[in-house]
Amino acid sequence: MRDLNALVVHRPSRTVEGRRTAEADEDEFTLAATAVERLAVFAPSGAPRVPIDLLTIGPVGPEWAWPHWLGRPVSLHPLPPGPRALARAFEAASTGGEGPALVVAARRSSDPARDDDGALAFLFGPSGSGLARAEIPVVEESLGLLAAADRFAAEVTGRVSCVTQTDPARPMSGPGRAPTAVDAERLDAVSEGAYVPRPRYLENLGSRWRFEGERCGACGTTSFPARGRCRRCGRYDGLTALALPREGVRVVATTVIGRGGQPTEFDAQVAAHGPYEVVLAEVAPEIRVTLQVTEASPGAVRIGDRVDTRLRRLYPMEGEWRYGRKAVPIAGFPPAA
Repeated sequence: MRDLNALVVHRPSRTVEGRRTAEADEDEFTLAATAVERLAVFAPSGAPRVPIDLLTIGPVGPEWAWPHWLGRPVSLHPLPPGPRALARAFEAASTGGEGPALVVAARRSSDPARDDDGALAFLFGPSGSGLARAEIPVVEESLGLLAAADRFAAEVTGRVSCVTQTDPARPMSGPGRAPTAVDAERLDAVSEGAYVPRPRYLENLGSRWRFEGERCGACGTTSFPARGRCRRCGRYDGLTALALPREGVRVVATTVIGRGGQPTEFDAQVAAHGPYEVVLAEVAPEIRVTLQVTEASPGAVRIGDRVDTRLRRLYPMEGEWRYGRKAVPIAGFPPAA
């Protein structure tokens, strides 16, 4: 038996005419992944990679991505969306095995008039560690009623660890319309001049997605991404996993990529949205990462600014989306002009 330990209701930070609207680089997987990230369910550094049951309601991205994202084996249990889907998922998670379980659902609507973009994530743990099953209300059509999930979250605050709507709403600048997504039906039409083979893309993927490095026990050097070998002394043994900051990282350099200067995999993005900004951010001493900026106009981020990072879509290649972390202006950052 398991009890509900924690829950997250995640909504996009951008608003268009009062409605929460997903960005062009957000989809069901990135929305769900952000909700799950805030549950802090990544396997702790050095801890056994305990398997986790993942119960998904409707589409939440590619199945192969979840073990990379969670850093542990995943037993996937897809459930069809619809009335009482959440109740069925809760029942299955509660009566399952001894290890942890996640219930995840996400929605990204193509209708700008709707206000139900977002994701729900519920973490279940050993019986007696959280909220009793009898106290869990049935939320019908869960993703069509994110407001109901918000109310549920408010009701159980104090009895379970709860985070809701942690991204503050920001009005969209410019014309009052939602960003245009890259045509997902033509993923194979994008130039592959800067071709990255899928095996190379998958190499160190979990480390790059989760910002997890390795610290060498012999010389104390931190390597990122994790490669199973110290970048300074070359040792393969004595390496321990090290979680690097994903929030509030400092920008040390920035540039704007104008039309024609982008790698070819970003051709479709530039054609749809124009130039974009790229920053070099310091996540730890001697560890710097290159991040494309999202949710801000090109040039809006300056050296010395602090940015958060989120998993987002990067570009389509080999018939699927490639994902990676991007820089997002922190809460309170002035909206893009």
